[in-house]
This record gives sequence, C-alpha cells and structure tokens, in this order.
Amino acid sequence: MKKYSTWCLVVLLIALICGQASAKVVIKVANAGPANPDNRTVKAVDIFKALVEKGTNGEIEVQAYHASSLGNEREALEGVKMGTIEMATLSSGPVPGFFAPVMVFDIPYLFSSAPAAWNAFNGQFGQEFNEAFLKETGVRILSITENGYRHFTNNVRPIKTPADMKALKIRTMENPAHMEMTKSLGANPTPIAFGELYMALQQKVVDGMECPIVLIHDMKFYEVQKYMVLDGHLYNPLFVFMNENFYQNKLTPEQQKVVAEAANVLAAVHNGFSQEANIQGIEKLKAQGMEIYQPTKEELAQYREIAQPAALAFIKEKAGEEWVQKALEAAKAAEEAIGDKADAIIQEHIDLANQKYQELVAQ
Repeated sequence: MKKYSTWCLVVLLIALICGQASAKVVIKVANAGPANPDNRTVKAVDIFKALVEKGTNGEIEVQAYHASSLGNEREALEGVKMGTIEMATLSSGPVPGFFAPVMVFDIPYLFSSAPAAWNAFNGQFGQEFNEAFLKETGVRILSITENGYRHFTNNVRPIKTPADMKALKIRTMENPAHMEMTKSLGANPTPIAFGELYMALQQKVVDGMECPIVLIHDMKFYEVQKYMVLDGHLYNPLFVFMNENFYQNKLTPEQQKVVAEAANVLAAVHNGFSQEANIQGIEKLKAQGMEIYQPTKEELAQYREIAQPAALAFIKEKAGEEWVQKALEAAKAAEEAIGDKADAIIQEHIDLANQKYQELVAQ
C-alpha cells in the first residue's frame, strides 16, 4: 500500500510538471479594423503572432480578434485596462476618456511627414507619453504606429491653398478641435454622423469632408467627391496596448523581450503596409476620376500657420500646456532629423513590411 501511494504521488507530480510545461500563455489581441486578410493591421498582427510564437518556442499563443469582435474600441481598451483582454491595436478615438493628454495628437499639421511622426513616437516624446499613460491607466503602450493622415475633399472646386477653402461646407467629426481648425481655414464645419455622410454628400447637404485615403476609396466617396487636397491636416496614431499586470506577472523576462521586440516590428511593418495602401489608394482614386493636388511645402506652411493656433487653445485646455509644448517641440525636432529623407524612409518601411510578410507566407 505504501509503495502504491508513493507511485501515485510520483505519477501526480509528473502530470503536474508536464501540465505546467505544456500550458500555453494566451495573448488575445483586439482590433477594431476589418478582418480582411489583405488589411494592413491584419497582416501586421499576423507577423507579430509568428514572431512571438516562434520566439517563445510555442510557449505563447497569439489569438487575433478583428472587426471589433471583442467590442468597440472603447470597450476593447476597457478590457485591456481590466485585464479581460491582454492586448489591443486601437486608434486614439477612445483614449481621451482614459488619458486626456492624448489630445495633443489632434494638433493640426503637427507632423510634416509620416517618418517625422514615427521619429517622435520612437523618441523621448513617445517614451514620456508611454510612461505617463502607464502610470495613469495601468496599460502599457508596447508601440505606436500610424492610422494615417486625413485630407480634405470637396465637390465644388480644387483646393490648393487655405484661400480655396472659403465658405465650403465641410463635414467634420463632432470634435471641437477639428471644428475650430476647419473654421479657421475659412470653411464652415458641419458635424454629420459618418453613416449618413455619403448621402449628405450626394444630396449636397455639405460640399466636402475629411478622411484618410484608404477610407475615401473603400467607402466609394469618389462617386460623390471630385477634388482632394493632400494637406494631411491630422495625423492619427494607432496604439499597441497591453495590460501591465499581464505583462509583468504572466510573462517571463525572456518572453517580455520577445513580445516587446515583436511589437516594434508590428509598428514598423504596419507603417509600411499603411504607406503602400496610401500610394496605391491615390492611384485608384485618380483612376476613378478624382483630381488630387499635392501642396508645396510653402502652401502647407500656410495651412499650419492658420489652423494650429485656432485648435491649440482648446487642446491646451484639455491636454495641458506642458504636453502641448512637448508635442510641438518633438514634432519640430523630428522634422529637422528627417529632413529630405522622408520618401526613402517610407520605401524602407514598405520593403520591410513586404519582406516580413513574404517570410510569413513562406513558412
């Protein structure tokens, strides 16, 4: 009987050890964007998944949930904060309710190029922002990538300079900073629900709107809009969030390193996929008959000089003077650091994104 008990104990211990060894750590990733396999975020998350699972020898399993299947963006961020969701790729939309300084990303014409924004995200400004966000919310920002630039479109006349915006009725989100920016440029901001926008443009309730290139194409706004100016008045980030308690207590130091490095790759390839989609989107919109104008540096400076002061008053009140100053200084330093290398850096990111994706497909 004693030998039998000892044998049972040995078997139980072996079972427990094997069970612990085989137990996988699961990272659920919430994403509000579409589940289309060709979507930029879907491909970037697929690359993240492959890097993490290979880098941890299968100890971690990454499960992606796209198309808001774990809830809308606010619900997903709440889930990450509470720990019911380990990770999420989300826009800045729901963030002000958790951390008001994020509104500095709504400063008009803050970044002169996408690489300038990436430089700021990966530099001291991004580090300070991430640390403050973690302290306030208990949510870690693993990396920041791009959601993209927003541009003005209309169906009345070509827009080259701010003077061409005069008296145009432009649909905006119901965001006071956005509305003040549009008003300062001489247009009449008109908030309309996004789901009603196509009909409003078709029925000429408004003359124009502002949207990212990919969305203008995918929503077929080219059917009711003739002109677009690539002014890039707002550059929206996409945050890669992770619950801090999960990161610190569920991952070993070695696993943390793998996840952090993979998140940086996710951001870099997402930037590449996004930029490639923009380039292709412009050509697709032109093929649909849209007239697209790229302002000169001097013309973009006109937009910035007019629009920034109008929005800054509101943003300073909500985000705080200190954060606004940090963002402006970071943007200026990034612009100087990038100089005339923006196009080359964009191409590098496009090449990296496609290389990593080809490696994934080949596995």
